Amino acid sequence: MIKTNELFNAQKNIHESAYNGNITTPTAFDLYQEPNLAPDYSFSESFKAGFRQYSPIPSLVRMMENTDFVDDPNYDPMADEQIPKGYEWRFLNSSSAEESSVRLERLESDLKDLEVIEYGSMFGTALGGLMSPLIVAPVGTFKTLANTNFLKRFVGSAALTTALYAPEELLIQSQSEARNTKGDLLIPLVTAGMIGGTVGGLFGRRIAKNQYPNAPEFAQKNEEGIFKSAGASADPSNPRVLKDIMDKESLETTGIGIEKMPWNPVTRLTNSSSLLSRQVVAGLVDMGGVIQKKVKGGSVSGSSMDQSVETTFRTKYLSKLLDGIRASDTAYLEFRGIVAKEGDIGRSMQMMGVRGSDHLKKNNTLDAFGFRERISKAMRNGDVDVINDSATPFVNKAAHSYRQTLNHIKEQATEVKLFELDMQKTIAGLKIKVANGTADASALIEAEARLKNLRESGVHINTAKSYLPKIARVDKIMANESKFINRVSNWSQNYYGYTKSQGDKFATEVMMDYTHARPFYDLDEGSGLVDWITQAGSSKARKHEIPDELIEDFLENDIEVLVRHHTKTMGMDIELTRKYGDISMSKVIKSITEDYNLKINKAPTTAERQKLIQGLANDLKDVRGLRDRLRGTYGASKDPHNMTSRFIRQMKSFNVLVGMGGAAVSSIPDIARPIMTEGFKNVYDHGMRHMFKSVKSNLKSMQRDEIRRAGIAVDAALGLRAHAFADVGDLFGSRHAMERALNQSTGIFFLMNGLNYWNQTIKEFTGGTIALRMTSGLMQDWAKLSKTERRKFLSNGIEASDHARMQIMIKENGEKIDGEWLPNTAYWKDVDMVLKFRNALNQSVERTIITPGAGDRALWTSTEFGSMITQFKGYGQGSFTRLLTSGLQEKDSAFWQGAFVLVGLAAMVNEMKKIQYGIDKEQSYPELLVDAVDRSGILGWFTDVNNSLEKLSDYRLGLRSMIGAKQTHLPFGSKVQAVGGATIGNLATFGDVATDFITGEADDTTLRSARFITPTGNLPYLDPIWDEIMAAK
Repeated sequence: MIKTNELFNAQKNIHESAYNGNITTPTAFDLYQEPNLAPDYSFSESFKAGFRQYSPIPSLVRMMENTDFVDDPNYDPMADEQIPKGYEWRFLNSSSAEESSVRLERLESDLKDLEVIEYGSMFGTALGGLMSPLIVAPVGTFKTLANTNFLKRFVGSAALTTALYAPEELLIQSQSEARNTKGDLLIPLVTAGMIGGTVGGLFGRRIAKNQYPNAPEFAQKNEEGIFKSAGASADPSNPRVLKDIMDKESLETTGIGIEKMPWNPVTRLTNSSSLLSRQVVAGLVDMGGVIQKKVKGGSVSGSSMDQSVETTFRTKYLSKLLDGIRASDTAYLEFRGIVAKEGDIGRSMQMMGVRGSDHLKKNNTLDAFGFRERISKAMRNGDVDVINDSATPFVNKAAHSYRQTLNHIKEQATEVKLFELDMQKTIAGLKIKVANGTADASALIEAEARLKNLRESGVHINTAKSYLPKIARVDKIMANESKFINRVSNWSQNYYGYTKSQGDKFATEVMMDYTHARPFYDLDEGSGLVDWITQAGSSKARKHEIPDELIEDFLENDIEVLVRHHTKTMGMDIELTRKYGDISMSKVIKSITEDYNLKINKAPTTAERQKLIQGLANDLKDVRGLRDRLRGTYGASKDPHNMTSRFIRQMKSFNVLVGMGGAAVSSIPDIARPIMTEGFKNVYDHGMRHMFKSVKSNLKSMQRDEIRRAGIAVDAALGLRAHAFADVGDLFGSRHAMERALNQSTGIFFLMNGLNYWNQTIKEFTGGTIALRMTSGLMQDWAKLSKTERRKFLSNGIEASDHARMQIMIKENGEKIDGEWLPNTAYWKDVDMVLKFRNALNQSVERTIITPGAGDRALWTSTEFGSMITQFKGYGQGSFTRLLTSGLQEKDSAFWQGAFVLVGLAAMVNEMKKIQYGIDKEQSYPELLVDAVDRSGILGWFTDVNNSLEKLSDYRLGLRSMIGAKQTHLPFGSKVQAVGGATIGNLATFGDVATDFITGEADDTTLRSARFITPTGNLPYLDPIWDEIMAAK
């Protein structure tokens, strides 16, 4: 223990002469005190010293390299001979000689840098110190910079600059051995504040005018009513008009600049140099409530935003898919003698109950999975069950319902000429190849014949009595290769007249195609829906002629899996074709390229040309990325059946089973979201009021029907929100037995943890509230609506003319019950307005009850390894867009009303979690507040970044360290998980647990760790069982 007088003497030694021992070669300690020995340092040395001492990057690296030293209780730094005299005071907090040795090396390096800085190149030092991310930070907010008062501009800019640089300086101070006094921290902060204040004070108004040219104070003229959309009546070739159009297509300001952060494809495209890139994004993906400037804050002359392909798909196809699933479940329950409940939640619970009862009783009754297989086989047999028993009428009934779903998709595909357009494209390519001699003319003849037949007879198949999508079960083929080859070979010998060797070769090629080919086509590699036509004589073409019945036991036979997959792939392709002319969006991509080429040719400098060339590459990558993400293929492996891809998918499903037990409890803050987007008044008037009084049952029933038609609240059956949170359920996970089992397990788990039921309930309430609010607004005059109400309509694709048409439809077909207008869109004759109303309702609910969409997440998070690292981070990214950015854009009191409720509910959840896990920890109010803000998700992915930084630094950095929270040393596994995600963390935990058991060192901590890598280990209602297991150990 170091006594008080020793501490005093150590502090006194600061001012005494430095180390004068027997070292003959001068060290940095000597040089630092003997300037005459200092050489003439070069620019390079000065730059490096400035970078190491004034940039946060080396400090961050040093922090990551920190070593955990073993404490030596007998260590006295004052008696450590390796520490130069006069420097002992710097090591008073060292816990061992080893730690002092490492810190001594760092101190020598830091003192050397300071000596170089003092006597080297001032310009080199300054340039090195500028290597900080904050160099691009603003000196003030728009409001501050635009202020007419110099003093207010100075103070505001100084405060912001100081606040921005404080975390950076704290990081540098914490990792520097040469900095030790408050002055070392205060001087740079005061300097930064003075510089920021001076720049803001002197040049603030000029900066604001340049950065915000369209702000009200700097507007040159009233631009009201110039035009409503690109190409309307204005000439985009006019620079001033083009600038106005570009600005209207950009995002409304948030006041803090986050709408310009290029972290995801939506924000990048809406800040693009190309008008066409800015225009395409809102029509492609759901913007998540983010507002474009053309809405004009809800003014009477504001223009509506586009409605997206993503939203249209949900509205038009999910409701039809759910009709088939509901009918199938209802038919099965009837077969089992159970009257199916009307609501999705009740019916889902009934299905769970039957499954559980069958498992416990081990009876031989046809189970739900067997029933779904019977439906598939019936649908290949003209929708007639292939078996005749007591289940047959119910199988046929379900098959008929699923046929309606498939017919809906077929009708939509025919309407947009999906297959015809793609075949025309293929024929055009074949003509070129035939002319060049690179393709056989027979392939062109066959393709033209197929196109003629398609036009005359429509889409048809010849491999079964009736059509059913075909997905190969790769695991079954690989487990029975010889059986598959023999069966296909024999068929080919009879059908094509092949010899035995030819048949075996053909069968082997078909098998390889099924087991190794990608189950999707890459649009940018030139292949399409009918690419197999280009190889008319190959096994790839002829495998489409193999009868379904022949290989039925090698195919996927779960009707729900087949129709889900078909709906996702076909529905999105249909709507892409409807909106953009073809699946690949070739016309859009060509137009963007031509737009950029014009700019590149006119660019006056090489630097500007290079910037535009890079801008074109980035825009095309983002457009294609969003397109492919909608189709479910972005970032997918070229061979999704390889072991690495399968392992990642399996681990992501496993992570759900061990990590999302308390997800429903964690979702309680969702209750605040309708308040944040709709306000207390609307939530009460159109939602809660009907919950607290006796309401006619047909109001609730009609509300539910309207919500269903809009593809909302499908989670009890489809679990879409839960899958989006967990980033599971891609297109490829049903082809292997293990993945199939894990996929099915996650679906069941989302019912066991209550998340699907929670999502269904909260979306039904929110959907009903918003639908009634919309209808109420539609029955008023457009000009008399408040700006907030008009903004909601415009940002969701409904403008003044749409409002008038919808009002007519409601007057003709609507019904007023309990003071509320119900729209009854099923009876509207104006089909365009039906879609617009349902789309607006759908995306409003998806924005309110945050469900991450295709445009919310950074593209790299959809790659295989990116999705593994960022699993469970989808909510943070969705929240950043749908909660934080859109909320700040609206500048609405409802946002702040809901924010208080949101954080309060998050604090309550934190207390519930403490009780669940037996945590009895005293926390200060600031700590409780930070934890609540973290839990609420109000800061989006900022909190994910902060949490990772805190864990990596043992809570030396981040929000909690800034409020004085105690530093906590975390194990290596926790730090790895902070960077590598749940998969890496769970593998590390598994390794630790296995090691403890193998070495015989298992203890209570080991058992607790084992519990949380065991499926269902964190389900709240299983806590008593687990506690008993832990107690018994």
